[in-house]
Amino acid sequence: MGPFDGSLMARGLLRVAVAMERRLVWRTLLALAVVGGLITLRFVSVTRAVDREGTVSVQRPLMGTVWNIEVADHGRTDAARHAIDQAFSELQRIDALMSEWKPESPISQVNSAAGKHPVEVPEELRAIIERSNRYSEMSEGAFDITWHGMAKIWHFDETFTPPTQAAVKEAQRLVNFRAIRIEGNRVFLPKEGMSIGLGGIAKGYAVDQASKVLARAGFHDSLVDGGGDILVSGTRNGAAWQLGIQDPRQPRGTLLERVGLSNAALVSSGDYERFRIVNGVRYHHIIDARTGWPATAASSVSVISSSAEQGVVLAKVIFFFGPEKGLAVARSAGVEALLIDPQGKQFRTEGFPRNLEASQLQPR
Repeated sequence: MGPFDGSLMARGLLRVAVAMERRLVWRTLLALAVVGGLITLRFVSVTRAVDREGTVSVQRPLMGTVWNIEVADHGRTDAARHAIDQAFSELQRIDALMSEWKPESPISQVNSAAGKHPVEVPEELRAIIERSNRYSEMSEGAFDITWHGMAKIWHFDETFTPPTQAAVKEAQRLVNFRAIRIEGNRVFLPKEGMSIGLGGIAKGYAVDQASKVLARAGFHDSLVDGGGDILVSGTRNGAAWQLGIQDPRQPRGTLLERVGLSNAALVSSGDYERFRIVNGVRYHHIIDARTGWPATAASSVSVISSSAEQGVVLAKVIFFFGPEKGLAVARSAGVEALLIDPQGKQFRTEGFPRNLEASQLQPR
């Protein structure tokens, strides 16, 4: 779709096209069930292809969720569309490299060779595995990319039943980030059945890389939203980008508060994203690798950071640790955080913006 051109006919066609796209996006959202989305809701609707004159927005399904990329075109509409296409191509490249759900991906080849032999992987993949292991050390093993060894017992579809303690204990034998062997770009999982899942970090990394593509193309006022993992650059028509934070105990789309951001990432992780309630117990997808069970110290955590990758990981780490230790980690890492505990009480770092306030983090 093109931008508004001021004519009555164009406005009518745009309304029809937007309505059609809205139906398409919502059908996609319902079908995907927002797999693994760390749900921070944009205050601006994600269903529009063009929001207002001078801003071009495109939505596409990828990585198990719906992505939205929006840029201020500054009179270069065709170039903006081309830059967005390039950003989506970069997302597809990263997905093909790092998705454990694609049998042909390098990470899937590492998983298939577990207990057998090392696999030569691209340097980019080796680097993100090494960074993941550093996050694991920082989190005392709560964040662990070898969590995927428990994927068979933790799936939140319509067939979900809580696993037994024995099943969790057995699956945990396959979880140990310290066992990953890396020599050069060769990666080896020593025990058959071990596997790496990069869902807890790769989408944040992808958000950052897509934003860099836009900047290299000359578009420095942009928003990249990967199913709720959001990085904004510059401004939106001269003002901070308005982003909303989901209330973890209200229907989807109910905002706890909203903040204005520029040149920062806003990422949330919550127990309301993928979960099932059985006999009054909420089982959700944020699994503490130390215990093998869903973490219980928070209901949601929102992090403002200078990169989406950092925010995605730290939101989980803070979730695992709870208010006191989690916010200490946030302060040590130089990020701002808002934690809602299971009783609904709020805890935040001193610099986390209050409702409607603007905030900006400079790269550290």
